[in-house]
Amino acid sequence: MSDNAAFIIGAIGLTMAVLGGAVILNARDFRRRARRGRGQVVRLRAVRTGGTRRERRHSAVYHPVLRFTTDNGEQVEAESPVGSNPPPASPGDRVPIIYDPADPTQVRIDSALGGGTLLGTLLIGFGLLLLVLGVRAGIASL
Repeated sequence: MSDNAAFIIGAIGLTMAVLGGAVILNARDFRRRARRGRGQVVRLRAVRTGGTRRERRHSAVYHPVLRFTTDNGEQVEAESPVGSNPPPASPGDRVPIIYDPADPTQVRIDSALGGGTLLGTLLIGFGLLLLVLGVRAGIASL
């Protein structure tokens, strides 16, 4: 493997690991200020993914739209910024939620996946793997 390829793989790995750390820190900060409650999944919004038109038809990430009542009695309907495939819940399901009391439209399903912790951990793990592979390939080409 060339030095350039090893450097690129290592740089991508480092970037992914840093991004994963940022996701975890953001999730931790959100949890600190969040209030807990119960909400209902009203619907799922599909965000198409994939590079080609054909791939986008068959692949999507589903973001739950949640309806809940805040501690102040305010009815809120908002979409979680965290989506997944398969969907984290089905329409009609009642789920534990966390929301920002200063801005209740900032809401997430209260779970490792819904809160962003799992995504951050996966990014860090995969990023570190790529970083190690890049460094090993770079050393081997010396």
